[in-house]
Amino acid sequence: MNTAQKELRKRLKEAFEKFDLPTALAALEEMETEEVADVLIEKMAQPGAYQIRGNRSKRNKFYDTLLNSSAMLDKHDSICPCANEINRNIIRIEGCFDDIRDSLPKCDISQYPVDIQFWSQIERTSCELAEIDSASDKEWGKIEEKLKARIPTAMPEALMTQLEHGGIVNVDAVYSGLVGALSLTLKMLSFEKKLLHDGKLVAPTMPAITEDHIYKAGSIQLYALSWNALEDAANRTLFFGGKIGNAQDAKISIDHFSVEEQVKFPDPIFFYRKPTDIEAYDFMANRRLHTWGVQNTLLMANMTALRKTVMKEGAAVPELTAGFVSEDEGITLMKLSEILAYDVFKDQERFHGLTLREWVRGYCVLGLMGTAKQDDSCLVTFEKSEIEQGFRDYKLPEECIPTIIHHLTFGQDSRDLYDSPLIYSEDGKYTFFANVLKTCNLTNVLFSRLSSLTTQIDKKGKGFEDRVVSSFVKWGYPCKSKKFYIDDAEYEYDALVLIDDTLLLIECKNNLLSGNNTVQAFRYAKSICDNVGQIKRLVRGLRERPDVVESLFGRKLDDLTLVPIMLNSMTYSREPVEGIYISDWSALSKFFTESTISRFGLQNGKKINKQTIHTLWKGKRPTAKELLDYLTMPIQLKMMRKHLRFTYFPRPMSESAIFFAQELSVDEENMLKAREGPFAKKAGKKKTKARRKKR
Repeated sequence: MNTAQKELRKRLKEAFEKFDLPTALAALEEMETEEVADVLIEKMAQPGAYQIRGNRSKRNKFYDTLLNSSAMLDKHDSICPCANEINRNIIRIEGCFDDIRDSLPKCDISQYPVDIQFWSQIERTSCELAEIDSASDKEWGKIEEKLKARIPTAMPEALMTQLEHGGIVNVDAVYSGLVGALSLTLKMLSFEKKLLHDGKLVAPTMPAITEDHIYKAGSIQLYALSWNALEDAANRTLFFGGKIGNAQDAKISIDHFSVEEQVKFPDPIFFYRKPTDIEAYDFMANRRLHTWGVQNTLLMANMTALRKTVMKEGAAVPELTAGFVSEDEGITLMKLSEILAYDVFKDQERFHGLTLREWVRGYCVLGLMGTAKQDDSCLVTFEKSEIEQGFRDYKLPEECIPTIIHHLTFGQDSRDLYDSPLIYSEDGKYTFFANVLKTCNLTNVLFSRLSSLTTQIDKKGKGFEDRVVSSFVKWGYPCKSKKFYIDDAEYEYDALVLIDDTLLLIECKNNLLSGNNTVQAFRYAKSICDNVGQIKRLVRGLRERPDVVESLFGRKLDDLTLVPIMLNSMTYSREPVEGIYISDWSALSKFFTESTISRFGLQNGKKINKQTIHTLWKGKRPTAKELLDYLTMPIQLKMMRKHLRFTYFPRPMSESAIFFAQELSVDEENMLKAREGPFAKKAGKKKTKARRKKR
């Protein structure tokens, strides 16, 4: 793209941002259709394309005039149908949001004062979480009984349980759904009722809440779930391609609707499409991270060395550098060190005023305080002075206490009540769900909170690169990092690895996963494309300087097969893109350290293989061909993708309007059945403690 083309593109973008019709029309006359299409997609099918609130009339007039102008119709007619469809989708999406927002004041609970509206939502969620806790406790009880009886026990990927008044559910998914819905509801109320002060929610003083209030709160909760689902469906439709229409358009039968439902919802809206590879791989990456967290928590919880460093009941509270106040604290710090590839125990770098060590201690202390005060209800309430003293008692530095309270208090910059569990009220009290902190995956929570604060952990990059190089050397493969210049342009290689007659060019990446957030998934996909271009450049650089390879390994580059790999520190793998293999450290290190994929469990507190599912390599050590076969599509992804589901869910927008949107999930029951096999029958000797982790 030459300078003139770049200037025209810039001018058109600015015209879109300012709704400057004359400038936009003038640019259209000079630009190529492909360039115009790129700008239209960037501005119409990107984050922020639709407006939930505000005046849309100026924007609508701009697009209507532009898309029907002679400049578009005469010169760029080939892209008009696509652009018009995106525009229509945006308007339909905004109409759906309007329906939900207009429905909120009509709900029975909305007729009550704001304090009852607010706290009835919290009490309702508290009751629902208690039901989930009760059901999951029974399932974990079964696991613990097996361990107590010295029966080898499979490592769970997801905890499934039967609800008293429902079907079999994934505990983590339901728990997260309830917490997420409440988080969104509180954000909606805080905006509508003007409860935000300096970016933090200030709730009304808690009133007496009756069962009738809790029952009536259900309608708001239902609309909150619809709002969340609508955001997801809208973003996926715009970002990844999709259509909005009726049942006939979507080729979906609504015959299963009762006559009453068909009368009540005469024209349901369908968001319909096929999930893209981008979405499937993103979903599987997040699911694999969750599984890794669950299984590693169980393994770490049984480490004798860890238990020795955990504060015993009645003992003095250890300083930050001297031990742990709970197993959660030790496990979380160990997992952080594993993921970030540096020692977070001793690291003094501050992220928004706190070291990672202080962040973790803060969350863990709040969890311990909640557990100590919890009775029949999931909710616990503290005075501000109690919270401050609790942090003080558990050895959090005095200067950190205001900072940790600020970050853990729910507000505008909080993703949800996992990240910021404290609900501050105008009477100066703090309320939170004790069970949320007791059962959450704290590693994921911390990453999520830091992400919402737009925090970058720069140190993790170099740490990960060093780990990759040292690991390959340990496994017996020549591995070097290298930097050189071509015409003053820098070419830096994280890891060059020689395996037989194959040279691996490994570029290490350290991006956090999306957390199943659509916008983050979209941005992650864009970063993949950018990284592919970067790695192609490194390939060209090495081919221009083959002498570098010969100096490092004593081999001619022409005699070697060059294999470029994008290696992620977190659990993101997929099929190759434009000849670039994409893997992650968990999958790659698994390949080089174990020759098989096996079901495994706990026995005597140790990981034991139960049944071989797949053989990765057959010789004394893997060949380059076996590695490439594995990287093309790791067996872990093959197995999971086979059991992905894309299911329609009905979401009400009003008493007379409803939409259907599809959501990705895993057929947990059948996937677990597919992996089942006979357990080893050897008895263990020691009791092993199972711990549960949600989210």
